[in-house]
Amino acid sequence: MKKYILAAAIAAMTATAGMAADGNTEPNDTVLSVETVYRVVVTESPEGLNVNLKGCGEDSTYTASYSVPYESNTTIKSHQNFATPMGLYSARAKGCDDMVCILRDLHAGFTGAVGAPDAMDTQMGKSFELGIGELVAYQHNFGRSSRNAFSVGVGINWRNYRMTGMNRFDMVDDGVVVTDYPDDVVACYSRIKVFSLAFPISYYYNSPVRMLGKSTLAFKLSGILNYNSHASMQTRYDLADGTKVKENYDKIGQHKFSIDVRLSVRIAPGVGLYFTYSPYHVLKSSHGSPQFSTISTGISIGGL
Repeated sequence: MKKYILAAAIAAMTATAGMAADGNTEPNDTVLSVETVYRVVVTESPEGLNVNLKGCGEDSTYTASYSVPYESNTTIKSHQNFATPMGLYSARAKGCDDMVCILRDLHAGFTGAVGAPDAMDTQMGKSFELGIGELVAYQHNFGRSSRNAFSVGVGINWRNYRMTGMNRFDMVDDGVVVTDYPDDVVACYSRIKVFSLAFPISYYYNSPVRMLGKSTLAFKLSGILNYNSHASMQTRYDLADGTKVKENYDKIGQHKFSIDVRLSVRIAPGVGLYFTYSPYHVLKSSHGSPQFSTISTGISIGGL
């Protein structure tokens, strides 16, 4: 992305410098071409524009500077729009150390129930997780070559815990129980679904180690506070005469708040792997509901 920022800034300056007072435009020349710049600072003053580059490739000590003075009748217009896979970013401020991120970290994976009773035979390969880690977030970059960053944001997450065997979820006295299907029916599935509003606090580290494509190895460690606003239960089975039955229950007694710990690793441009552990039980124990925690793992897009 920084390559595009640099290219746009230099293109704007060379185009401005090439405009004479009579309105004629001269062909632009390539002033400077640098890839994988760590930091680009564009400074504007009444005298002109100045671009300072810091760090290039694996050389964190690289610096370069380019200036273009303004003509007396120069008019300056600019437009900034930055994008990465599944993410739109605002222009940075405070010396390129701060940024606002929108729609970042689309993730999809498999969910497992840790510590569940034996009768609750949920299968991780058939239980899923979908979410957007950050609908909007604020990120601050710091450290040498801005390899480190902190961010806070808000996102959404959806998980289900699915059984496809001979047991099902049911509601008894306002509590969830695991029981058999009725006699002479064909079982389809039984699942619990939880929707959450997520508030992640994350630390990023971008290493110089090369990965697939032109990306580098990066890590993100997040602590996530979840507000579990909705949970439901659904069971489907077919009677002996072919009648299809669907049982739905809301207000199944989920814990309203929980905390996740997530580790994400970038392996290719815009693509990463993640692992999440939530030590909190999904359901309250007050009505005898089965007690289990959550692990999940999958792929994230645009999260690093």
